[in-house]
Amino acid sequence: MKKIGLIILIPLLILILNNVSLPQTFTDFTLPDLENNDVTLSTLIQKGPVMISFWATWCSPCKEELKKMQIIYEKYKEYGFEYLAINTDNQKSIAKVKSYITSQGYTFKVLLDFEKKVIEAYGGKEDEIPYSVLIGKDKTILNTHLGFKSGDEVKIEEEIKAALGIKD
Repeated sequence: MKKIGLIILIPLLILILNNVSLPQTFTDFTLPDLENNDVTLSTLIQKGPVMISFWATWCSPCKEELKKMQIIYEKYKEYGFEYLAINTDNQKSIAKVKSYITSQGYTFKVLLDFEKKVIEAYGGKEDEIPYSVLIGKDKTILNTHLGFKSGDEVKIEEEIKAALGIKD
């Protein structure tokens, strides 16, 4: 019996010692958007699942993800899906963020997390982005993604469709 306990305990200790994040829980937040309007997660999640994606203007994979997510957002927003692109640049970069978002014609909400409190609350690190979290309408964490490469959007879209209850 002691062997079974050790078999379970040792991998858990390895995870903890290696600082691997275990699944997070829902954490509500309110952040400003690009026009300085407050946006609260719990208000948005009442309509349907929300994907939050942490990004920065210096991050090329982040920019690729935003481009692919714009298409997915347009496809599923009528079903209640919301996409929040949470920028983690510093406060001095707000003009750069606004300019980039405007030039790309993105229509999803862009929020500002200058203090890095929200990314930390969801187990992310500002130097390990893009980092995305898909949250179900029931406030459960359904999926997380670290990094982005072309083709990842296929899996992400499948996860969003599952969260919305859309079957092919």
